[in-house]
Amino acid sequence: MRAVRRLLFGFAIACSLGVAPHAFATSFTTDQSDLWYIPAESGWGMQLVQRDGVIFATLYVYDINNKPTWFVATMDYQGSLVWSGDLLATTGPWFGMTPFDPTTVTIRKVGKMTWTSKTVNTGTVSYDVDGVNVSKDVVREGIALDDFSGHYAGAVHRAVSGCTNPAQNGVTETLGVSYVTQGGTSFGLTNFPMGGGSCTYTGTLTQAGQMGSATGDYSCTSGESGTFVMYEMQVTPSGMSARFTTQSPLAPGCQGLGWLGGTYVTNY
Repeated sequence: MRAVRRLLFGFAIACSLGVAPHAFATSFTTDQSDLWYIPAESGWGMQLVQRDGVIFATLYVYDINNKPTWFVATMDYQGSLVWSGDLLATTGPWFGMTPFDPTTVTIRKVGKMTWTSKTVNTGTVSYDVDGVNVSKDVVREGIALDDFSGHYAGAVHRAVSGCTNPAQNGVTETLGVSYVTQGGTSFGLTNFPMGGGSCTYTGTLTQAGQMGSATGDYSCTSGESGTFVMYEMQVTPSGMSARFTTQSPLAPGCQGLGWLGGTYVTNY
């Protein structure tokens, strides 16, 4: 517990100096990196890799003769969650050739490619290959459930608005420790703020590509309770982060919107 207090103290100092830990740095947008596909059209797909405002895309599809082929594109941000760039077809030596001969690689522009992010887990890919236009609505491809279990020292930010009683509107930011338990799709998170008390969130976890989400009920020792949706959940060996919404029947009209994140704590 002493190690957690030291970590929280350092976190508080960083916040007071206007410097946030790297894990809480604001990214360019929600990370688009993932495998994307249409569940009813399994057999082809697309991979996106995002760094800052640039996305590199790989399309693995089939040509008019049903032979596997692939295209690549480097897309730049256009604003309003839209990226666009030239679509290229490449050829090269047989994969078993040793040594690889880079002089046999050819690159040809075949058209344009555009990616439009619709939600955290959905989007539209549009492209043309030598005059053939394609547009498809795709989703992140789930592979396996991430394991969020563990103790995390960090912060919770929540903004409440739309309350019938204006006095209930406002923003809260608290440092504390979150304890996450998970068994398959069963998910539980209890947050212990430094000032005392706790809030427990219990629900069902689902996974879409690299993004997890959980829905269920929450209750706090303050007497507040209601339903929550946690989304854009990501976990690494060093920590976790998520965004969430809350709604409580005890506070008419109130809509909560926030984020939470923390550094993984091994000594608790």
